[in-house]
Amino acid sequence: MEEKRTEKQETAVQEEAAPKGKSDWKVIRLSKPVMHMGNPVRELDLTGLDSLTLDDMTELYNLYEELGGTGTIMQESSLLFAKLVTQRLTGLTMETLGQIPAKDAAKLKHRLYRFFYMSV
Repeated sequence: MEEKRTEKQETAVQEEAAPKGKSDWKVIRLSKPVMHMGNPVRELDLTGLDSLTLDDMTELYNLYEELGGTGTIMQESSLLFAKLVTQRLTGLTMETLGQIPAKDAAKLKHRLYRFFYMSV
C-alpha cells in the first residue's frame, strides 16, 4: 500500500533534491516568519556579504558604536552587529529584525562570524 506524504515530508524531499550552491549557508530560513510591512519574511539572504566594502564596514562599525556597542575587538561576534549587517544587506528595518526568534538570531550571528573569521 502506498503511503501519502505529509506536507512536512514533501518539503524535506524537495529541499534534499534542490541543488546546493556554495553560498547556501548565507541564506537563513527562519523557524517562524516575521512580519515586515504586512508581508511575512521567511528567510534572510546574506549573499550580499561578498559585496561589502571597506566604507560599508566603517559605517557599520560607527553605527555599532553609536547604538551602544561596546568594545573594539570582535564586534562581528555580537548580536547588535549582526542586526546592523543584516539590515544593510536585506533592507529590513531594525524593528523587523528585532522580531526574529532567539534561536534564529544566534544562527545569524554565527553565520556572520563564520563569514568574517573562518574560511568556507
